[in-house]
Amino acid sequence: MLSRYDWQPGNGTRYDLFYGTTAKDRAFVSWMLYGGAGGKSMAFSSYLHYTYVMEKMQVGISDAVGILKFLEEMGHAVGYPDDDAIYEKPSRPPFIKVLE
Repeated sequence: MLSRYDWQPGNGTRYDLFYGTTAKDRAFVSWMLYGGAGGKSMAFSSYLHYTYVMEKMQVGISDAVGILKFLEEMGHAVGYPDDDAIYEKPSRPPFIKVLE
């Protein structure tokens, strides 16, 4: 089932995300960054490292981490940058709302 979420990881950004899983243990995430009508998507089936998300979705480190925080919230195993990496780190609690 595919659901739409308003995801705010606590770093000052907001993500309009579609997320769902398939019957064959694959997951799908799409960031609808073009006014809710289009965006960047990725299907996966296992552990996600931030560099993989950066490459496949063509996003920067801050957005990769923001999306990974959401996927971690959904129960997926993820890998983050080292603490000395420079990016916009969350400073507030995350917020999530199911939109549809």
